[in-house]
Amino acid sequence: MRVTPILLAAAMLLPACSRKTETPAAEPATVAEQPSSEAAYVGARNPDGPMSAEEIALQRRDDAWRRLQSFQARSTRTAAPAAQPAAVNVTFRPAVTFDEKLEGVNWAGLDATPVTVPMEGDVAGPSVFRAQVLLDRANFGPGVVDGQWGKNTAIAVHFFQQENGIEPTGKIDEATYRVMAARGGNQPALISYSVTAEDVNGPYVEIPEDVYDQAKLDCLCYESLAEKLAEKFHTTEETLAMLNGGTSLDSVSAGQTLLVPNVQQQEQLPSSPAKIVVSIAGNYLHALDQNGGIVLHAPTTVGSDYDPSPTETLKVVAKAFDPTFHYQPTLFYEVDDTEPEAMLKAGPNSPVGKVWMALSKEHYGIHGTSDPSSIGYASSHGCIRLTNWNATRLGQSVEKGTPVEFVDARQGTVDAGQGTVDADQGT
Repeated sequence: MRVTPILLAAAMLLPACSRKTETPAAEPATVAEQPSSEAAYVGARNPDGPMSAEEIALQRRDDAWRRLQSFQARSTRTAAPAAQPAAVNVTFRPAVTFDEKLEGVNWAGLDATPVTVPMEGDVAGPSVFRAQVLLDRANFGPGVVDGQWGKNTAIAVHFFQQENGIEPTGKIDEATYRVMAARGGNQPALISYSVTAEDVNGPYVEIPEDVYDQAKLDCLCYESLAEKLAEKFHTTEETLAMLNGGTSLDSVSAGQTLLVPNVQQQEQLPSSPAKIVVSIAGNYLHALDQNGGIVLHAPTTVGSDYDPSPTETLKVVAKAFDPTFHYQPTLFYEVDDTEPEAMLKAGPNSPVGKVWMALSKEHYGIHGTSDPSSIGYASSHGCIRLTNWNATRLGQSVEKGTPVEFVDARQGTVDAGQGTVDADQGT
């Protein structure tokens, strides 16, 4: 997905996000009724620029989340595993030092190789990749599946353990992996996917940096087949190419088969959430059932200290899919108010991705993103960003009126004020 920094505010009597900016860029937003909804957006004008690979790597290693209140307060559940862990057909390779690499792996024979344990810290390899697929399949999303351990994966493991009666350490040992494999249905980590004519035909567009040039496009579609397939299988373009021997994904044809992560493909959650909990400092979202069980754990990008997310309990008041966006310079301090407005078409590379869920505090919402690799690591203008796949599943399952509670508020935040918006409510 694109990493062009984008800010936006929505055009609806509901959410857009806060007006100020902090590294890296984030998206405020609001939308209106399907199929067309409006939001305002600042294109590639954030002076801080997109999040670099080095910044993401630094955030991956951050373990400050372990000290947050929500990680201490939630009690370990006593739910039984979906299958007897001992029955899982996996062999293990205990190692004092995790020595796997992502280079030189026989990915076609992945499931026949032993799983190296324990997994924790600054490590990467095929065992981490397999664990991320299992977490994704169990609805404890690690963000992008790329074989690299980091904060998103560790937090997903922590809550998976807690939900399954295992002491929550955020580290994967043999016992934890066995339960993960059972919960994931004892399925292979990789499957073959036959590329379709629809995949190949797109449409695909090159998205320019300038917002006014973007407004001339018929859609903010995927830029390439590689980008589309990476998002479909919850991974990165680089990882997908690696799984297929360095194949140029943009040159594949209909009918060609690729190895892809065997991730969760259900369009809806197991049940409609009774409540949504967002950890501001912990960068995660939980959709909970009536009994407080987690039906979706997902990493999220939330407000920065300068542009804080809400701290009160709100509710979902509207939702829209494939929204369009209304660029309004007056909503953002870093843009001259005299610059013209613009309308941007819908698409997965939209500033709010594929979905907008408006909240009951004006100018705030939950939405998708054009940059899934940054989720869990970047900060936003106050709204709650998810990967497009998690936002879509949540949007398909959540009902209007669902409460949204914010926990783990950062200390010393500054309320930067909200932009104003004008448009019809979403559905």
